[in-house]
Amino acid sequence: MIARRQIPVGLGLILFGYLLLAILYAIRVPAWNAPDEPAHYNFIRSIAVDHRLPVLQPGDYDQQRLSRLTSEHFPASESIAGLKYESHQPPLYYLIASPVFLATEGLGERRQVIALRFVTVLIGALFILATYRLASLVFPEATPYPLAAAAFVAFIPMHVFMDAAIDNDALAELMVCLTLIVLVQDLAWPRVPKHDWLAGILVGLSILTKLVAGVTVILVVAGFLGSALLAVDREKSLRQLPIRLIRSGVVAALISGWWFVRNVWIYGIGDPVGLRRHAQVVLGQPLTPPLNVTTLREMSLTAFHSFWGQFGWMGIPYADRTYDVLATLSLFVGVGVFCFARRMLRSRDQLDEAVDGKVTTLVFSRPQRWGLVLLALSVACVVVGVVFYNMRYLQPQGRYLFPALPALAIFTVAGVGELIREEHVRLVFGLAVFAMVWLCIFSLYQVIGPAFAVASP
Repeated sequence: MIARRQIPVGLGLILFGYLLLAILYAIRVPAWNAPDEPAHYNFIRSIAVDHRLPVLQPGDYDQQRLSRLTSEHFPASESIAGLKYESHQPPLYYLIASPVFLATEGLGERRQVIALRFVTVLIGALFILATYRLASLVFPEATPYPLAAAAFVAFIPMHVFMDAAIDNDALAELMVCLTLIVLVQDLAWPRVPKHDWLAGILVGLSILTKLVAGVTVILVVAGFLGSALLAVDREKSLRQLPIRLIRSGVVAALISGWWFVRNVWIYGIGDPVGLRRHAQVVLGQPLTPPLNVTTLREMSLTAFHSFWGQFGWMGIPYADRTYDVLATLSLFVGVGVFCFARRMLRSRDQLDEAVDGKVTTLVFSRPQRWGLVLLALSVACVVVGVVFYNMRYLQPQGRYLFPALPALAIFTVAGVGELIREEHVRLVFGLAVFAMVWLCIFSLYQVIGPAFAVASP
């Protein structure tokens, strides 16, 4: 009973700390100084003021002007009205934010930007709750692992920075996490109801959020397959698998299909997601040079650095020693994750073994192992998407990995737990959370603040 009462309190403290930090970031970072924020703002404005979805067209992107504005941290005298290169994005986030735009239209640009940032902050809070729920399903025993996973996604400085900006990333992360929750629950069928309709709804909403959230299509196929293979009557469940997938697919199509039809009508039959038009518009965007060892090393370092913290438009990094410490800790976690994965793969399903006359059940059940496979698949899909995008455009930004954060958080806490004694787990997790909170505060007041010369509000 004590452990059950402590979990909500701990989660409440994590949410309170996240909200406090994210609100401070949202207030103290000057307008437009998060990646692509002006273009996201203009998308919202088009819905709220013009009452229509924007159409991406030539002139919406100016690399030379954008480079100057980012280097000067967007002077207040400069207009951002012409930056509309995110107009090809799916519309769900912008539809959610447009009522806030209208409600704050008379408060001035600064207050309006902060209010719109608060929308993303709240979505980020839901993402933390969803991560906690997902980790609780993967580790159903009363352990500190779900709390530690929630804290991990809550206090990565770069994640807080992006959650305190106007962008659709947080909603995409939430949709992927909610889909994983449904699929991990589905692995317990027939003890729980099937989730065909709910999975279809989440896939449809994911498609309407951001292209990367489309990984939910792959996850649903893999999750339903796992559920069929785990069923008592496997043959019958496998025969039902196509019906389940069709049912979910129809629901997803009913929710999101109009978006593809609209894009085909505007951009042409060969451009259902607007990427061809985007490639035509963003001329001048840095392209990836021929790959060699040096290029790959630089891109990998940039991705690692910007996963933890490389603020502004990638122009405000930490000192090298900070990245060195983070790299050392990441290596420690990587060793733990390797050990955790090896133990999981070597364990057999529900294996009982006699130890001194007693029977001990090993950790991994079949549904738990399938759940972990789904998490690994989500990471792999996101990584492949980032690599594919960087084959053309030079954008090795660690924030593009954030849709995989729930899985990365769960594997991180599992890896740390693998390398330390059980009685020390809570202490180590507590110290790690304290260190991450301190790093968020340090980042805002000693890294971001001086770069922008932010005065107290």
